[in-house]
Amino acid sequence: MTHKLKVRIQGTKEEVERLRRIMLDTHAGLILGKPRKGTNPKYDGNQQWASYGDYKFGTIRHRRGD
Repeated sequence: MTHKLKVRIQGTKEEVERLRRIMLDTHAGLILGKPRKGTNPKYDGNQQWASYGDYKFGTIRHRRGD
């Protein structure tokens, strides 16, 4: 049975882009979407950036590319 874990990276745009690239290069079982800015009105003016995805153990994922 292959388990799937949800993943979220959150921080500044530069931090998220950098860690996303490192993680995708080193973990074949990981899928992470392109970073996007948060939309919560509560944090208007101080939004974080996030990249969401999932990880499957023991699986090489086929990514569509950047």
